[in-house]
Amino acid sequence: MSDDRYRPHIQNAAPSRNNNQSELQIYYDEEKLKKENRYRVKGQAFPKTISGFNWGACLLTPVWGFCNNMAIVSVMWLAFAIIPVVGIVLTSVLSILSGVKGNEWAWEKNEWTNVDEMHYVQKKWALAGVIVEIIAIFAFFAYAMQHINSLQRSGIL
Repeated sequence: MSDDRYRPHIQNAAPSRNNNQSELQIYYDEEKLKKENRYRVKGQAFPKTISGFNWGACLLTPVWGFCNNMAIVSVMWLAFAIIPVVGIVLTSVLSILSGVKGNEWAWEKNEWTNVDEMHYVQKKWALAGVIVEIIAIFAFFAYAMQHINSLQRSGIL
């Protein structure tokens, strides 16, 4: 952000009809202010402290995307997931990208009262992501063990 965004721009106006003195016109670059203010939370500048890896966005990309107003990420992830073989690579890359950029995206797309609230919510997403991954790993191992046992009973192994 530039330092002069709140400085008024001053220009000389044409002399008024009543006297020969020219009046000053003061205006602000409103488009520039609107563009920069999209990253504001109740008057705070875009914080540099929100950078960092977002585990919730990485581990729960499709759900996190829909809940954090990033539906395009969720739709892309789901579209990549239905592609055989290459889809695993594409979803992994998109999940890692979501983890890297997740805090920025969450900040830009949501209304937060302060940075602490944003970090609190994203930590909850990270905890949910870890819990879901642990459950998924246990479910995979339970399925694999059941499958191995059925193969042993049938005499294949």
